[in-house]
Amino acid sequence: MFKSLKTKLLVYFFIANITILICFSFFIYLTAQSGVENNLDSKLKILSQDAIVDLIEKNNFEAKIIAKDLSKEFGIKPLYLKIIYYDSVKNKIVHEHISSNNLKAVFDIPLHEKSNLNDIYYFDMDGFRVSSMFLNKKNNEKIFFQLATNKIIHSSYLQQLKLSLFIAIPIILVLFLFIVNLLISKTLKPMKKVVTSAKKISTNNLSARINHHDIPSEVQELVSTFNVLLENIEDAFTRISTFSSDASHELKTPLSVIRGEIEVILRKDRDTESYKSTLESILQETISIEESISQLFLLSKKDTVEFQGNVEEVYFDELISDVVDTHKKLSYKKKINIIVDELVPFTLEINESLLKIAISNILKNSIMYSDDGSEIHVSLRKENTNYILKISDNGYGITKNDLAFIFDRFYRVDKVRNRQKSGTGLGLSIVKMILDIYSFDIKVESELGVGTTTIIKLNMNKS
Repeated sequence: MFKSLKTKLLVYFFIANITILICFSFFIYLTAQSGVENNLDSKLKILSQDAIVDLIEKNNFEAKIIAKDLSKEFGIKPLYLKIIYYDSVKNKIVHEHISSNNLKAVFDIPLHEKSNLNDIYYFDMDGFRVSSMFLNKKNNEKIFFQLATNKIIHSSYLQQLKLSLFIAIPIILVLFLFIVNLLISKTLKPMKKVVTSAKKISTNNLSARINHHDIPSEVQELVSTFNVLLENIEDAFTRISTFSSDASHELKTPLSVIRGEIEVILRKDRDTESYKSTLESILQETISIEESISQLFLLSKKDTVEFQGNVEEVYFDELISDVVDTHKKLSYKKKINIIVDELVPFTLEINESLLKIAISNILKNSIMYSDDGSEIHVSLRKENTNYILKISDNGYGITKNDLAFIFDRFYRVDKVRNRQKSGTGLGLSIVKMILDIYSFDIKVESELGVGTTTIIKLNMNKS
């Protein structure tokens, strides 16, 4: 109904406080009414007790005159009187005196014949407050003294109180809403600060975050959630930008080669062998493009649920055996012998597909950059509480200067930069990314012309 939070709060405060003020005013009025009623009842009792002297001293009197005298003396107007003489033996009224015959119905109240001396009872009758007191007893005759006056609803004090409350409630409510409006505005000020900060964030500065200092704890949770959302958006935006940049970088060269090959072959008619050679070259470049795109997509999925999911208990030694068996065909072509020195059996909670990709990339590099007829050694050993996987070859090796950059995307060592032998330059980047997910450490030791050893430390206490 209300889109503005401030308006909604003001309406809620208005409803709550007008309810409280009305209830409080009603309580005040009832308390005052009870006080006035008690005061009136006390006056009627005093009047009744004061009349006992006249009843004892005088045998003949007019009820109207007594009522007039009492009204004048005590200032109660109007005041009506009825005196009843009751025979306690015959249980009936002997005679009675009333100050006004028009008000007989008002005095139609119980006598409480068995009441004790000076006992008084009060009744509400047709807008009158009526009291009845047992004042005196002569022989078997009881005298009941009854008085009647207007009820307290006609009290000038209560009328004035009611008027005051009707005037005071709106004034108090307006004043209270004014104060609440100021308090709400001050309370919502941090929200406006957050909104202002959020408006400044755009695609050009996704790294900016909303400052959560000097912000109420209730709003801090919202700000923290928003900042986490910004981090996720920035990460997704970075992955998209990186993918676009990487794809442009990696696909530009093979596409240029394919275009060049086609342009050359089309300049004049060629023999069958020339066309076949060109098509084979184009096929090789197409395979390279396909591999690059596949690896780029894999890198772009980092930190996603899809990438990190499918965790299950895996026999890690069997996983290594599977990877070795898969790459034997490639190693046979170069007459490279893959020797498994030792595989200590143990299980691990991981994504099996991801770890296979990581180990496959390492083993593939060893095969690719080793001389024909060489050996590659694979071992999995336990050291203290951790397990160490080593893959060693006696291939070309890597210089110390290049070792620092081998995990960077598209980095290729100069000695193997030609596209016939080198890969996409993404394999080790993917390895590092996958191992970082499980907090596994990787270290590469290499000497140019001697060989390379890749060491993966499976930190069981972290995983």
